Formats: sequence, C-alpha cells, structure tokens
Amino acid sequence: MKKWNVFDAHVVVGRHLLLKAGGPHTTADLLDELDHCGIAEALVLDSLARENHPDEGNRRVLRVARASPRLHPAWALLPPGAEDEQPAPRDLLGAMRARKVGAVWLLPAQYRYNLSAWCLDELLGPLAEARVPVFVCYDEIARHAPRQDQTDWPAVVELCRRFPDLPLIASEWRIRRSQRLIYRALDACPNLRLELSGYFLHRGIEYVTRRWSASRLLFGSNWPVFGHGQTLAPLLRAEISDADKRLIAGDNLRCLLRWCGLKHPAVRPATPADRFVAMGRGAPAPRGARFWDCHGHIGGRACHYHLPDAGLRSTVAEMDRQGVEKVCVFSFAGVFSDEVHGNNLVAAAVRRYPDRFLGFTLLNPHRGADAMRRELERGARLGLRGVKLIASYQGYPVEGPLIGLACRWAHERKQIILNHDWGSAEHIERLTAQYPGACFITGHTAKPLFASVRKRENLFVCSCPLWEGPRDCEEVVAEIGAEKLLFGSDLQDLPIAWGLGPILFARLPVADKQLILGGNLRRILRCWSLTA
Repeated sequence: MKKWNVFDAHVVVGRHLLLKAGGPHTTADLLDELDHCGIAEALVLDSLARENHPDEGNRRVLRVARASPRLHPAWALLPPGAEDEQPAPRDLLGAMRARKVGAVWLLPAQYRYNLSAWCLDELLGPLAEARVPVFVCYDEIARHAPRQDQTDWPAVVELCRRFPDLPLIASEWRIRRSQRLIYRALDACPNLRLELSGYFLHRGIEYVTRRWSASRLLFGSNWPVFGHGQTLAPLLRAEISDADKRLIAGDNLRCLLRWCGLKHPAVRPATPADRFVAMGRGAPAPRGARFWDCHGHIGGRACHYHLPDAGLRSTVAEMDRQGVEKVCVFSFAGVFSDEVHGNNLVAAAVRRYPDRFLGFTLLNPHRGADAMRRELERGARLGLRGVKLIASYQGYPVEGPLIGLACRWAHERKQIILNHDWGSAEHIERLTAQYPGACFITGHTAKPLFASVRKRENLFVCSCPLWEGPRDCEEVVAEIGAEKLLFGSDLQDLPIAWGLGPILFARLPVADKQLILGGNLRRILRCWSLTA
C-alpha cells in the first residue's frame, strides 16, 4: 500500500446548522475518520467561524488544534472596518503567525461582502506579502440556499490579478456546469488553485492535471458535509502519476503553509479495514471483483457542459480501471434535448460494446402517448432493454399520467424502469402494485421512499449519490438492507470512483459491499430486462 501522506485542506469541526442527531462533528469523530481513510493531517475551520461569526470560531478552533498535532487551524476573515470584531490587518497577520494559523477563508456569500478592491485590499495586502493561502468559497449555509455553480469567477480572477503573489484557492459545494469559466480562470491566473471537494466531474482531476499541472489542485473533503469516501477515492484512483497524486493529496498544501513555520507530524496510516477500503485508498480492485453499475449516461461531447475524455473507448477503459464490468446506460441528449438522437447514441454504444453496456430507452412525456410508444418500440428494435424517465428535468409532472404508460411497457416486457424522481410514496406504491412485472429503480437514493422500498419486492434504490455525510451508506443500509441498494455511478456526469468511494469506505461487512457493488444487479438481471 502506497503512503500518500494525505492532508485534507477542507474540514469543519463543531456543531453546525444542518447536523443530524448522532452525526459526526467532533475532534474525536474527525480523527477516527482520518484513521479509517488513511489521512495524515487536516486543515480545520470551526463551524462558528463558517456559519455565525469568525471571531467566535477562530478562537475555538485553536483548542481543536491543540488536541492533536495532525490538526491545523484555519481562520475565517471579514473585511476590515468594524474595529470591534477583527484586529487590524497587520496585527491579524502577526496573531496568525504566532498561533500557526496557516490559511484563511473568505466567505463572501455567508457574510455579505464582495471581493472588490475597496472592500478587501486593505486586508489582503499584508497576507499577500507573507504569501498566506486564501480560500474563497461562495457557499451560503442555509437549508434552501443554492448549492452549485455559485462562485463569482470574474471577481476571483480580478482578485488574483490584483495580488499575483497571493495563493488563492477556490472552493465550492459543487462545481457542475461552470467548468469553462474555471478553465479560463486557470489560464488567466497562475496563482489560482482549486480545492477538490466540490469538483466531482468525470475525469476532471485527470483533465486539470494534464492541462495545467497537479500544482493547481488541493485535496479537500468538506467533511462532515461529505464523507472522505467520495472525495478521496476519485483522487487516489485517478489516472495520474503517483508523484502528481502525492502533490495533490497533501504536498501542495504543505508547501503553501510554509510561511508560518508549521510542523507536520510523521503519521503511519492504519491498516485498511478490508480489501474494499484498501481499494478506496488507491490499491488495485480486489481480485475477481467486477462491479455492476445501474446508472450511467453516455454522450461523448453531446452534453451542454464539458465532459473530459468522454468517448466510448475512454469510458470503457475507465470502467476497466475502476473494476466495473457492466453499466446500465441512457443518454444525456434525452435529458436536456432530443431523446431520439440520444437513444441512437446509446444503441450505437450497445452495438459496439454489447458485453459492457445495457441500454435503456429514455422518454420525454411532452411528446405524448403515441410518440412515447413509438420510441419504446423503436428502442426495442435497436436492442435497448429498459426504460429511463427524468420528467422533472424535462418540466413534466413527476406524477403525470404518462408516467404510467412507461411503467406498463416495462411490466408487459418484464423490464427495468429507472426514474430520476418517482414522486410521492403513495405514487410509487401504486405503480409497483399495478405493474408487478416491472423492476422499479429510484434514480437516486430517494430517502422519503424507503418505507415503500421495504414493502415492495420490485422496488430498489440506486446509490447515487451517497453524499449526506460520512455515514450515509451505512445509514441507507440500516434503513432498507444491503439487498435493496444498487451501486450507481452516474457516469459520465460523475467520476466512477466518486460513486464507488462511499461504498468502498463504508463500515459494513464485506458481504454487504459485494451485494451493493454488483450482486444485487446481477440477481435482478436474471429476472428482468432479459430481452429488448
């Protein structure tokens, strides 16, 4: 097992706004998670500094850092001006150096300021002289706040240009459709870096490393919002050199923190709990492990956001590297535009790789009942053996009358039907009872439907995404049983390893992981979707 010396750049400790009963949030919880995942160190921000007021959390996080030499404090900062809530900039820098506070966070959305010169340059001038790493995150902590593509990239670029010696690290809950802006920002600003917890995109790590170098990326988990499973596995299983992995995993951050003389302990990683945990930590897939995936998109360049390395040959090679033998696939084009064109692409993929892809016909209920039936029949002639619905993306009611038409088709032909959103528990229970010949899969974890999943033998849950905290996989299995959970990667939208990670790292028996990662879908395919 290689020693990656991982240093997590993005951790929050303390009781936070969205903490669930029993959820991990303490220093002890964090250290236990670092040991389980093989992580050496973490840069820690306090929840009070992240959510309520920087001064409260900045003082409290120093106690967290004293608890272990593996934990290092970060502070959140405000614009200068209110003399009673933050020291003057040079006094602040001196306090940071004395307390080994190696990095700061700017949270403009949470604390309602911006990155303009008149607002921040008085604060940032001394930090730039010392080359203090500055994280910028536009996420707002509120239950109904927008949660993706929130970064003001023009403002970030302008700030980088005003302070070309200031190491600036962009961080976000999820970067999904703004990659083209990021690429231009990386081109424009040599001092700009990206923290990876929100950058879960198919082969995104490989693309950025290849084009701009590993020096532009820092590993971060956003623990405990996410677990280390979905954030660490995509890096340690990325198709980049070991030297680049070590840089991204921690050495880039250690280099940035040198300004304050921070010391780093030698940490010997704990032995992985099982062979799947070892795989999540970068080891080869276990001998004989061939995972089956219930949820994948294909389309190559046929998507409105950038998909690196998304050709069929590259996708199959990525499946091989991650131990995935077979994927149920449907198109991007049908989600966002022309489902006929998208279904043609899926059929072509199935013809080219019949042992690797099981194609589903994607429908758009706006076309009407007759057109839906014609497309289902055409898909069958093309060799597609299941049905995909995503009415909520298409603007059709998720419990609209034409959803039943697709279910009837799947029932009559004993096929799988996977839906992004089945609506209410009452709706899915009616459909599964009315059409018992179909195998129903939730497109995503759909926790409000878990009681229905327990009731219905023909209703299963796709694992994508297991992103509601470090124990999400274990909590789902406790609710519905391992035999009802199916691994789904959501490729090419998401990295395969991002979907694998929470299962690989889950504190579950190996037998349960084997069911989730392929055993359940193999069993289903012995009964359903046998023919087009």
